[in-house]
Amino acid sequence: MQEGIEQYIMEVVPSSECEAKGVDSFVALGDEGYEHSVAEEVEAPVVLDDGKEGYVDFDLSQYIGGGVVEPTLGMEFTSEDDARNFYNAYAKQTGFSIRVNSYYRSKKDNSIISREFCCSKEGFRRERHAKKDSGEDAKRRRARALTREGCKALMTVRRRDCGRWYVAKLEKNHNHELVTPAMRHFLRSHKQDFAPEKSCSNSFSSPGLSLDAPVDVLTDCSSFGKMEFAVQSNVNYIGRGRLSTFGIDAQSLLGFFKIMQASDPAFYYAIQVDEEERLSSVFWVDTRSRIAYNCFSDVVAFDTTYQVNQYKMPFATFTGVNHHKHSVLFGCALLADETESTFSWLFTTWLEAMSGRQPGLIITDYDPAISRAVQQVFPQSSHRYCKWHIISKMPKELGHVYSVTPRTFQVEFDRCINKSETPDAFESTWQMLLDKYNLRGNNWLQSLYIDRKLWVPVYMRDTFFAGMYAAQRSGSVNSLFDGYVNSGTTLQDFAEQYEKALDERYEKEAKAEFETFYTKPVLKTPLPVEKQGADIYTRNMFTIFQDEVFESLLFAVKLSAEDGGTSSYEVSRFDEEHKTYFVVFNIAEQLASCSCKMFEFEGILCRHVLAVFKATNVFTLPQCYILKRWTRNAKEEVMLDLLPCVELQANSQKSRNLQYNILYQEAIKCAEEGMASDQIFKVALNALREARVKIVGAKRNAMKSMPQN
Repeated sequence: MQEGIEQYIMEVVPSSECEAKGVDSFVALGDEGYEHSVAEEVEAPVVLDDGKEGYVDFDLSQYIGGGVVEPTLGMEFTSEDDARNFYNAYAKQTGFSIRVNSYYRSKKDNSIISREFCCSKEGFRRERHAKKDSGEDAKRRRARALTREGCKALMTVRRRDCGRWYVAKLEKNHNHELVTPAMRHFLRSHKQDFAPEKSCSNSFSSPGLSLDAPVDVLTDCSSFGKMEFAVQSNVNYIGRGRLSTFGIDAQSLLGFFKIMQASDPAFYYAIQVDEEERLSSVFWVDTRSRIAYNCFSDVVAFDTTYQVNQYKMPFATFTGVNHHKHSVLFGCALLADETESTFSWLFTTWLEAMSGRQPGLIITDYDPAISRAVQQVFPQSSHRYCKWHIISKMPKELGHVYSVTPRTFQVEFDRCINKSETPDAFESTWQMLLDKYNLRGNNWLQSLYIDRKLWVPVYMRDTFFAGMYAAQRSGSVNSLFDGYVNSGTTLQDFAEQYEKALDERYEKEAKAEFETFYTKPVLKTPLPVEKQGADIYTRNMFTIFQDEVFESLLFAVKLSAEDGGTSSYEVSRFDEEHKTYFVVFNIAEQLASCSCKMFEFEGILCRHVLAVFKATNVFTLPQCYILKRWTRNAKEEVMLDLLPCVELQANSQKSRNLQYNILYQEAIKCAEEGMASDQIFKVALNALREARVKIVGAKRNAMKSMPQN
């Protein structure tokens, strides 16, 4: 391999003998004896020239980005394929994709004597594509995103008479952002190189870290995030009944925690033991989940519907949604039971792991034990019930009605819950259902009615749910572990399934980040507000906003009343004049409110308000209607908001946990940004080293200033 590397380095250094021949004998393109041929839309795959004698196959990318090799004018290659492989490896390390843009052939023997490799964002989409993705067709399908931005970056290689190829033209500058390392495998010319690294759960068979071998993780309580409890070496924590299986598999699960903490210093887990010091419940959360919670703690769903192993042990999850409207995990647990004391322990432990930051809204199952624990541990949070959980319990709670008229009752119940547009409409329909199906004596329905303002949509339109309120499991984030965990999953298999589910979610988020930053959506209208939305929202959220902008063009706006600086409007579709929405707008303060409450409920401005904005010459979104948790820079913005919280909690354990999360995320950003180019890599490395020296110096000074005993 070393011999092959030396050969490669020699090959990219200009050969004086070939250069002497090539420069004199090379005929300029377009001169007599050559013809020009252009090939567009051709991606550049990596070609391995296995047929060459003495060729050694190795990864060129290892020589890029660490200050070893960048393309330069005059650089030589033994073949066209070598040049293409080199430029593709350089592009991968830098953060862009390449395409074969054009080539020239010789009229003498028709052989290719020049190749141009360009950034895949070169040029612009052809007019026929633009027309195809606009107009009436845009109503029926989503237009293909734009990837061309007129980038000028390229490398042109030409063949000398001696057969070698050299860089004749080079442009390194791009007119767009380069992608981070986490997104590079989504670039088209690098997809075939992607080989996902094995997750922690797939590494359990490595020497010294086997799940099958006994692991004494209980004797070391010095690591970050662990909760200390009584130590008993080499003991299986076996309880009674269904806990016996948990006890038998406990070493496997604790081994999983040990491995996770070895690779993630901020991995947090806690263990609950019973009065006889036997393991009963466990909770854990990794660093990525803790960072995600710092950014998206406004809405949290707590779900206990998953069950693991034949004893149906509850698997509880804390989930939320990120700025792409994807489900994210905020921590999970295996519980001994579903009592108020267990839920209180879990909520308290989870809150400690999250630096004491209470959720804005917590959504739970309709369960008295959970409700009491929420009131006790989360007094500052709003509490609502999950509609899907409630509906899923109907067959059990209303067995006689369900067995006689299942379809009819479901349709009417759904109409009552989801179609009632006013509280009065819900009240009358609910009473009608009770009478029609003789359900006035049903205690479960009576309890639901008392708590109707905590789960019926018409009462909650002013509550922000971030899209987590759904009647179907598939439409909610509760489905995060569907397909991975079920009642047949043993604890020995659980760790691997857990890792697979999370890896899929993080890959999905990385893909959404890539599409947001690397491509541009096709606009449907010439309205400035749509262009503004495309620039600020993530791609998924812009898709929702774009639909609202497009639909706003179909609404008529009628001024109905004026009171000082506030105007009231009636808004209705041209083809649905009987259905009217009411918008109140203060043009001086740029504040509007619609009867549909979409902004309050989902955080995206509705088509009705947008129609009023257009009618009153408001062409861009006021800042108050740009919810930053849906923007492409949501994580950066929210992290800045946490700094005052850290200062208020100075010197507390909660503050230290939060500080670690912030520093960890900033370090990751430095690493990702630092890989943009060789020069930026050096800048990032020097900056990090200087920062570490300053931090160590500050620590030493702080220790010197401490009073001596």
